Amino acid sequence: MAPDLTQLNSMLARLEAAGKRVTPQRAAVCAALLEHGGHPTAGEVWSSVQSRHPSMSQATVYNTLAALEDLRLIRALDIVGEDHTHYDICVAPHVNVVCTRCGQIADVHTDTLEALLGLVAARSGYRLVPQDGVIVYGLCHACAARHAG
Repeated sequence: MAPDLTQLNSMLARLEAAGKRVTPQRAAVCAALLEHGGHPTAGEVWSSVQSRHPSMSQATVYNTLAALEDLRLIRALDIVGEDHTHYDICVAPHVNVVCTRCGQIADVHTDTLEALLGLVAARSGYRLVPQDGVIVYGLCHACAARHAG
C-alpha cells in the first residue's frame, strides 16, 4: 500500500516545524508507518525501510519513532503479552481492539468513547485522559469462528 502523500507531507512538515531535519531516513520511516496501515512494531518498520535504505540502523528507526511520538504524530501501544511496542498512526481518541489469539489490532472509532471514559472515571475515581484512547482484548471474527468450530 502506497502512503497517502498528503499525510506523509504533513508528518514531515510537523517534524520540520519542530526543528527536526527531514532526512531521507526520517521520510522513509514515516512512509513505512503509513504504508503499513496498521499498528507496526519498530522491527516491522525497520524491515520495511531496509530495501530502500540498507544502511539504516535500528537506532535511526527508534529515534524517529520517538520524535514522532513526542510530537504526538503517532502513539505507542503497549499490548499485554507482547514484547514489542506497536505504533498507531491514528492519534484521534479511539478504541484499539486486540485479538488475544492472533494479535491482530483493529481501530474502532465511536462518538461515545468520551462518555464511557467519563462514566468509568466517575465510578473508579481514576482521572482518565480520553485522548489516550482505550485498548480492549477479545477474539477477532476469524479466531472466534475457528474457536467455535
